[in-house]
Amino acid sequence: MSLHGLLIAAPRSGGGKTTVTLGLMRAFRKRGLRVAGVKSGPDYIDPAFHRAALGRDSFNLDSWAMDAALLGGLAGRAAQGANLLLAEGSMGLFDGVPAALGRSGASADVAAALGLPVLLVLDASGQAQTAGAIAKG
Repeated sequence: MSLHGLLIAAPRSGGGKTTVTLGLMRAFRKRGLRVAGVKSGPDYIDPAFHRAALGRDSFNLDSWAMDAALLGGLAGRAAQGANLLLAEGSMGLFDGVPAALGRSGASADVAAALGLPVLLVLDASGQAQTAGAIAKG
């Protein structure tokens, strides 16, 4: 499945994902786009923030608890009538549990299942070349 949108991720929790996601949601909405939101993982707080920013419900997507068909179905439902789907990651981009490919609960699994590019939020304070190495992988 491929949707128009992106997944906002970071190397760690507390890395600025929610702030960037909410800022993008409001900025795109102010420009007249119909934006939908989803959250990677079993989180109930961030979807409430998404709803406040967007005026529409946000869904949770969890690659550990949901297979690819369910992820795609829920994302499609969330994105119905929208021009853009913004997915907020959880923890670090690749953080999950040992599991079969695509089923670890990591945000990277959700991005891959939905065909979403990843916007990596990096707090580069106190860094120089290290930030480039992290961004490059």
